[in-house]
Formats: sequence, structure tokens, C-alpha cells
Amino acid sequence: MSYREEIAEITERKLIDNGDIFDYSETPLEIHCNKIFLYYKKLIENNSDLYNIEPNFFFFKNNTNINASAYIKGENTLTSINIGTIHKLKSTLLDNEKTMNEVFGESIQAINQILIEKGTSVMEFMYHSAIIFLMNHEIGHLIQNNGESEKHINESIEEPKNFEIESHIFEVDSDIFASMKLTQDIHQVWLKFEEKYRTDEFLCDLISLASSAIGIFKFFNFSAKKEIYYKEKSHPHIAVRFIIIQENIVDYISHIRKPEISEEYKDKMMLNSFALIETLNKVHKDSFFDDFTKIVNQNSDELEEYAKYLIKEVATNEKCAYYKMKALEK
Repeated sequence: MSYREEIAEITERKLIDNGDIFDYSETPLEIHCNKIFLYYKKLIENNSDLYNIEPNFFFFKNNTNINASAYIKGENTLTSINIGTIHKLKSTLLDNEKTMNEVFGESIQAINQILIEKGTSVMEFMYHSAIIFLMNHEIGHLIQNNGESEKHINESIEEPKNFEIESHIFEVDSDIFASMKLTQDIHQVWLKFEEKYRTDEFLCDLISLASSAIGIFKFFNFSAKKEIYYKEKSHPHIAVRFIIIQENIVDYISHIRKPEISEEYKDKMMLNSFALIETLNKVHKDSFFDDFTKIVNQNSDELEEYAKYLIKEVATNEKCAYYKMKALEK
């Protein structure tokens, strides 16, 4: 099914108002959007039967704000990404290749050359990593609520919603689900490289790029707050979420690899991700963090404590996508 056929069926079923749907055909974003649409349909094909989220539809929302949403309407599930999100990701990452090449150190420039040989680049890899994470995050929300008849889950923290611990648990759950799916993808990409590049060091480099892309995108978007909070607002603080995402990615790639990745490389992945975020932050200057690493270090005990609490709740909550994913593995 093509994108135009998809949005025609969405309109015919009266799931979304036609004016809210962005038709990317014959626009400057057509190639980018079509790749995202096709990848999403592949994700649904791989997950729908396992998690009972069919029939499912995808559309780009005709909205310039940074946001994404999951919808459940009757027997239908939908996912949308605001077209403003694609604009922002493109401008943050893809449109800054030359600038990034000038500010990145030798190690990242060396990785860039390896990726160029494969027809991509560091910035393109980061762009796709952020997109893959975002789409899987929304699928995580659909999995959580596949027994509902009406549900709308909005990613923006601007939504006027009171604090509920369950909302924090479900946001972290979708982050964990998405980070595991992204890590699986990165491992498959790594396996396709020539043998000389299939080292733990290069795999860790790819993981660092992906996790920093998630971090920098979240810091620049979704109306995040500078002051760290815990049991407040509709979504957990960005710092809490990034710590959980990063630690989960690092632990999961080590789990996938046999034998497991050394503690040295685990530490390296974490440190490299923070360093990349600081580099990108200095270039763009539109993030609210002046020194994210410093802020995390200053609040490390509280961040870890709340992160551990949320992870424990996710692991024992039968509605969570992570819980359902692990149940299928048994």
C-alpha cells in the first residue's frame, strides 16, 4: 500500500480529519518521508501479530510543532509524526554535514569515512537512529494500550496533564522498548560491515552515535524543562529518560553480543555519547542545557534512584510493552 492509499483509507474510515494529514508527494520532503513511511510499515508487519495492533495506519500530521502521537480508535491503531518533527531532525542533523565535519574530532571523522564507503555518513546514521527510535516509541504506546477502544498518547510535555506515576512508567517503557529495537537494528547493520570493521570498538562507536542522536533530539524538542524534576508533570524529565535509554542500550548490546562487551567499552559508549551531545549542543545552541554532563553528574544519585524505580515498575507491569516483549521470549 502506498502512502496516498494509506491516507485515503484513514480518511474513508473517518479516523483523522483530512486537513490534519500532510501529503508529502511532490514536496521537498518526499524522499525522506517515503523512507520513513516504508520503514514504519515494515515495523508494523514485524510487530502486529505479536502484539495485536492491527489494523494499523500511519500518517504525517500537518503540524509544524515537534511532536508524535499514537492513537487507538475502536479496532484501529494509528501513529503520526508531525511534519515539523521531520523538518527539525533534518535541520539538526542532515543539513549540518559540513559544519559537523569541521567540529568533530579525528575519531568521529574516521567513523564518517567508514560510513561514507557504505553510502551514508555519521549525520545520516544519527538521523535514521532518531527516526527509528521515535517510531518504535510510538509502537510501544500502541502495545501498552492494545485493549483500549479510545486512546490518544501525545509526546509533547506541553499537554495540560497532571502528574500520574503510570504516565511516567509508560513513557519509560516505550523508551526501553524503542531502545531495544534500535539496538537490534544497529547490531544487524554492524554485521553487514566487512570483517575488519566487525569489532566491539566499532560497534560501540555506532551505539554512541545512535544514543547521542536520541539525546540531542530530545533536548532540542518536546518543550523540555531545564530544572530536573522527578514525580511531577506528565512525562519524566529528559535527563531521567536519557539515562535510562543510554543504560538500556549499552546493557542490551552487551546482551546481544556473545561474549558480552567489556566494562571498558560500556563506559566508553556512555562517555562518548555525552561528549557527542556536548559537541552538537555547542554548534546548534538551541538546547536549554549549557553543560548536560555537568548537570547529570551533579544530580547523579537522584537520577539513578528514580530511574531504577521506574525500570522496576516497567518490568513488573503487565501492560508494558517491555513486559509483553519479555513474555514472548519465554
